[in-house]
Amino acid sequence: MIGLIGINHNTAPVEVRQQFALSPAEASAFVDGLVQMGQILGAIVLSTCNRIEVYFEHEGSDPAIAEKISERLRTFKKIDYPTTQYVYSHRGEEVTLHLFRLAAGLESMVVGETQILGQLKDAFRQANDNSQSTSMLSRLFHKAFETAKIIRTEFIVSSTPISAGSAAVEMMDGLQGVERDMPVLILGAGQMAETILSALRAKGYSQVKMYNRTRERAAKMAALHGISYYCEGELHKALAASRLIFVTTSALTPIVTRNEMSARDRDVFLFDMSVPRNIEPEVSDLPFTHVYTIDDLKRENLGQDVQALDHIAIERCISEKAKEFSSWVEASQLRGIIGRIQSVSKMLLEKELNNLPSAIPAEQKSLIEEHDEHFRITLSTAVIAALKEITSDGRNMKHADAINALCRAIEKREA
Repeated sequence: MIGLIGINHNTAPVEVRQQFALSPAEASAFVDGLVQMGQILGAIVLSTCNRIEVYFEHEGSDPAIAEKISERLRTFKKIDYPTTQYVYSHRGEEVTLHLFRLAAGLESMVVGETQILGQLKDAFRQANDNSQSTSMLSRLFHKAFETAKIIRTEFIVSSTPISAGSAAVEMMDGLQGVERDMPVLILGAGQMAETILSALRAKGYSQVKMYNRTRERAAKMAALHGISYYCEGELHKALAASRLIFVTTSALTPIVTRNEMSARDRDVFLFDMSVPRNIEPEVSDLPFTHVYTIDDLKRENLGQDVQALDHIAIERCISEKAKEFSSWVEASQLRGIIGRIQSVSKMLLEKELNNLPSAIPAEQKSLIEEHDEHFRITLSTAVIAALKEITSDGRNMKHADAINALCRAIEKREA
């Protein structure tokens, strides 16, 4: 059974989301802990500025499994207040529909954005690299990527690539007091920074510089795009020289602090793209200083016009692809149970054969073995036929847990 727990921009403000955010190392450690619980077979963690989600596969159908994982995440992140009001969960086909919509950009704050697909692929790749995924989760994510590609190519959700980064530039560009000849600073050298730089250039901003703590990385990106850069030891200088600042770093604590920001006598605009926040909240208390966060994009309602999309056709496509995946899951579960039934019947008959008196002539023993093999096949065939009947060829697996539990009990008893 597959499940999902998560929080996002619709259920929790950035101040809460930043406490749940997981670095790659934290995500790996968290999944290791889940697997040690005993019920969890594997998990994939997605942690972005707008959402933290844990996709998992588990044994059985424990209705409280999502609550257990949610509580474990709260404990793992040392959050000392109730968080149930922020957390959502899905199971079974609900997970499939949610992931397929997410991969297509339909669940994003900026509807139709393209960056989420890359973030999902990164999360999937990390889980695989750490051997934390499962065959079912792998199949689920591959199907999500396939569905997203179909939607983006056939339904043209976004004719031009959009993302939270380009939406942030769009929002800042529309603020009163922002001029395109202002000196601009981008903190960070990752994909988000490159997206913002491209969006700024498309708008006509020409005085753009970047800052990255590591000189080599800063120099590489600056040379690639033909801009100047600052590096470690120059943050205060870089901030003082800039009036439009985008923070795209991924530090666990704020790097733009009140002490780093010098006193201003004219407006300066900062946008914190990071979760957890990398601009200290107290910065907004400084005179002439205006700070915005990723949640301000939701209030601006930027991005694709939802009414312009052919939602009926898109939802139909997602539903069809979800049914294809569900059919594969049902067949896979049925194959697994059939294999277990065959294994148990073989184990029981082999045990009985081993208990035959050693004095039995070889010819008679051979006949008994032949008869037992025939009986095993007959028994397995009858049970499997009945299994297919009561599960409607795998479409109704409500008896699966009981059958698996029965086989496990026999294996344990006869071991």
